[in-house]
Amino acid sequence: MESTRLRLTFLALLVVSLFVLLFARLWFLQVMAGEQYAARAEGNAVRTVVLEAPRGKIVDRAGETIVRNRYAPVVSVQPDEMGEQADEVYARLSALLDKPVEDLMRRADSTRVGPFRPRPVAIDVPEDAIAYIHENGSSLFPGVYAETLPLRDYPFGALAAHVVGYLGEISQEELDSERFAGYRPGEVIGWSGVERQYEEVLRGTHGRRQLEVDPVGRVLRDLGDSPPVQGSDLVLTLDVDAQRLVEDALAEGIEVARTIPDEGEGPGRGGTFKAPAGAAVVLDPSNGDVLALASHPSFDPALFVGGISHSAWSTLQDPDNHFPLINRAIQSSYPPGSVYKIVPAGAALEEGYQSPDGLLPCPGSWEWAGQVFHNWERSDSGHMDLTRALVHSCDTVFYELARRMWTDEERELSGEDMAAVDGELPVRERLAEHSRGWGLGAATGIDLPSERGGVVPGRQWKRSYWEATRDIACAQSRQAEPGSYRRDVLSDICEDGWRWRGGDAVNMSIGQGEMQTTPLQIANAFAAVANRGILYQPRVAREVVHRDGTVEALEPDVIGEVPVRREYLDYIHRGLVGVTQDNGTAASVFADFEIPTAGKTGTAQYKPKQPIAWYAGYAPADDPRYVVVAMVEEAGGGSQSAAPIVRRIFEGLLDVDKTPIDPGEANE
Repeated sequence: MESTRLRLTFLALLVVSLFVLLFARLWFLQVMAGEQYAARAEGNAVRTVVLEAPRGKIVDRAGETIVRNRYAPVVSVQPDEMGEQADEVYARLSALLDKPVEDLMRRADSTRVGPFRPRPVAIDVPEDAIAYIHENGSSLFPGVYAETLPLRDYPFGALAAHVVGYLGEISQEELDSERFAGYRPGEVIGWSGVERQYEEVLRGTHGRRQLEVDPVGRVLRDLGDSPPVQGSDLVLTLDVDAQRLVEDALAEGIEVARTIPDEGEGPGRGGTFKAPAGAAVVLDPSNGDVLALASHPSFDPALFVGGISHSAWSTLQDPDNHFPLINRAIQSSYPPGSVYKIVPAGAALEEGYQSPDGLLPCPGSWEWAGQVFHNWERSDSGHMDLTRALVHSCDTVFYELARRMWTDEERELSGEDMAAVDGELPVRERLAEHSRGWGLGAATGIDLPSERGGVVPGRQWKRSYWEATRDIACAQSRQAEPGSYRRDVLSDICEDGWRWRGGDAVNMSIGQGEMQTTPLQIANAFAAVANRGILYQPRVAREVVHRDGTVEALEPDVIGEVPVRREYLDYIHRGLVGVTQDNGTAASVFADFEIPTAGKTGTAQYKPKQPIAWYAGYAPADDPRYVVVAMVEEAGGGSQSAAPIVRRIFEGLLDVDKTPIDPGEANE
C-alpha cells in the first residue's frame, strides 16, 4: 500500500514537472524570444527581388547611339527548381510560348549562363503569357521566371563590335577579385571592349522590390521598392561613318586579296592568297583619338544578349572561322616588315651612322660573315640616300646600317661574358632602344582590355627565350639524323642559341626575325611622324555623361616623344611622301590620288604561311588629319593588298571620289 502511494506521488511529480517545463518553454518562445521569431516569420514571408539596372548608353563622338537598352519580357528557367515536374513544366511552357519542347530544353541546357542565374529560353514574350506565368507560377510553372529585363540593343548591328564589346555572367574568379567587390553571383558584366574597360561607369545601381508571399509562393502584396538607377553614358572618340567606311573597305579589300595569284615558291605558297583576316586603324595624330578600329572577321554582340548558346560560342571559337572574337588591331602581333624602316632610319640619323645627304649602295644582294642577304629587288639600284631607301624600300641599305650598329655594340661588349650577364646590359642596343622609344615592344595603353605589347628582340630577350626553349631544341637535335643540316642547326641553337648575332640585327632592321608589333602600335608610330615627334596614348573614350547631366571629359595623354629630332622627322616624312609618288613602292596605288599622302608599304615574311601585307600612311601629307594603317594576314605584298584598302579609306575620309579596290603592283 505504501509503495503504491509512493509510485503515485512520483508519477504526479513527474507530470507536474513536464507541464512546468512545457509552460516554461512556451513562455520563453512567446515572451523572451518572441521578437526574434516574429522577425524570422516575417522574413520567411517577404521576398526581395533585385531590379536590374540598365547600363549606360554608348555613343559616338557626334552622339549617334551605338549601344542602348530596351526592356523586353523574358522567360527564364532554373531547371534545378523544377524537381520531378520538369517534363510537365516544359510541356506547359511549350504550349504557352508556341515553341517546341526540344528548343526550350536545348536553350536551358546550352546557354552559357552559370548556376546562379535563371537561363533565358524566350525573349520578347507576349504580355498575356507573362501574366499567365505570374498567376500560376507556384502550381504550374515551378522554376520558371517571367520578368521584364533591360537588354542591350545595337542600332547599327555588328558595327564596332570589337570596340564596344559584349556582356556575360560574372565568374567566380571575378567575384573573388577586388575590382568586383559588391557584385552578386549571376550578375551580367562587360566581358570585352569598352563594356569591360568602363564597367564601373556603364553599370547602374540595382533596385529592390519587396513582396509578401504565402507559404506556396503566391504574391500577397507589394511592400514597396527602390527603383534601379541607369549607369552613366560613355561618349567614344569613334565616328560611326568612319567606322562603317573602314569595316567595309577592310572586308572588300580582303575579298579582293583572295583573288590575287600567289607567285611565291615553297611550302604554303601558290594558288591565290588566303587572306583569312586583317585589321585597320584610323588615328587623329593631333591627340591620339581612335576614329575607327576594325578587325576582320567580326561578330555580332547581339549573340550574347540573354546568354550566348554553346553552339554559337563553338562557332565563334572554331579555328576554321579564324577566331572572330580576337581584336587583331590590338590583341595580335605580327612581324611589321618594311613599315618598321622608319625606326632604323631615325636611329641611323640620330646616332650618326648616316648623314641626311650621305649615300649607300643598294645592291640586289649583300654578304656578311659568309651569309648572303637579298634585297626584294634583285637588280642593283645604285647608290641612294635614306629618303630614297624609304621610297624604294631598299633592304640592303638597312642591312648595312644594322651591321654598323651591331659591330659597335660588340666592340663595346669586348671582354664581357654575355653568358653570365644577369640584369642590366653593359651596352646600348641602338635599334632596340630606338624601337622602344617609338612605343614598340610595350602596350600603348589604349583604353581597351587585353592589348598585346609585341616584341622588340635583343640580347636579353634572346637569352630569356633560349632559356625557356632550349630543352626542346636539345631534344630535337638528339632525334635528328646525325650529320644532317637539321641536326647541325638544332645543335647550334641548343648550345649557343642565346647569342645575339649579326644576322639577328640584320633581320630586325627590316621588321623581320623576332620583331612583333600590333597594327595600333604602327599607327601610333606613324602618327608621331605626322605630328613631328609626339606619342599620344591612343584612346576610344572621350567623355562620361553622368545621370545628373554632368560631363566628365577624358583628356588625351602624352606618353612620350620619339628619340629623333624634328629635322630628321622632316627628312623621313619626305621619304614617305616619295613612297606614294614617282617610282615609290605605293605609286601604283597613290600616284593619281588628288590629295598628297605619305606612307610606307610592308611585306612581312611569315613562313610557312603566305606573307603579311601592311600599309601605313597619313593624309593630307602637308597637314595630316588622319593616320591609317591596314594589315591583312597572308595577303602578299603591302602594295598589292593593304595599300588599296588604305586608299579607299582616305577617299571616304577626305571626300574624294571612290575608286575600285584593285590590287596594286607587286613589289617588296
